Amino acid sequence: MSDLTGKTAVIIGASGTQSFGVASAKRLAAAGAKVVVSARRKEQLEALAAEINGVAISCDISDEAQVKALFENAKAETGRVDIAVNCAGQLAAAPISMLTTELIQPTLDVSFTGALLFFRYAAENMTEGGSIVTISSLTARLPGPALAVYSAARAGIDYAVKVAALEYGPQKIRFNSIAAGLIHTDMTSAMFQDDATDNRFIPEIPLKRMGSVDDIAETVLYLADEKASGFVTGQLMDLSGGQHMGHLPN
Repeated sequence: MSDLTGKTAVIIGASGTQSFGVASAKRLAAAGAKVVVSARRKEQLEALAAEINGVAISCDISDEAQVKALFENAKAETGRVDIAVNCAGQLAAAPISMLTTELIQPTLDVSFTGALLFFRYAAENMTEGGSIVTISSLTARLPGPALAVYSAARAGIDYAVKVAALEYGPQKIRFNSIAAGLIHTDMTSAMFQDDATDNRFIPEIPLKRMGSVDDIAETVLYLADEKASGFVTGQLMDLSGGQHMGHLPN
């Protein structure tokens, strides 16, 4: 059983009712970590922070000054930063023939530029090594229509994880990415109004079930735990029930 007692974890994207960030915050707190939860609107965070005896700090990952302040304030509040988990995401779903700068830029600001800045400022505040985890997507490996911006941003960060693992390895800071298959969250809820999505996806998944936010949270815990994964870095971990070996539904 993982024991994160004495560790501080910072999780961005920890808002909503059904999200990777919320599930991960609860799981790391249950393992003993002091968890700093973050998202753009602080009022959405305060109930979660109270539930897990954590700290709520608002942050827009697309704003460099706010990302820098997030980690500085987290360290000031708790005395340290050991774990950082980036669950922030923004979906721009449109075919390339309809893309404009206005559609492209917000997703890049969150999923690419923001993620790189998250890496930088998380690492700057880890004085005793640590683990930095980012949530990616199965669609960064398996192409789907209308996902050029979202998937390309995720694929770029997956590669940046490898570079970061090389650069920060001497400081004992590990970087890993979790490539999630389609999971029912606040962001994807429109796809789960009936059984149609399950019926399309499950035949393509070797384990014959959809993933859950708890699957993500357990994998985050594994990567956060130095005893369990202390020799794992620069990895893209597929969490898709095996679908990464096949293809997306037509």
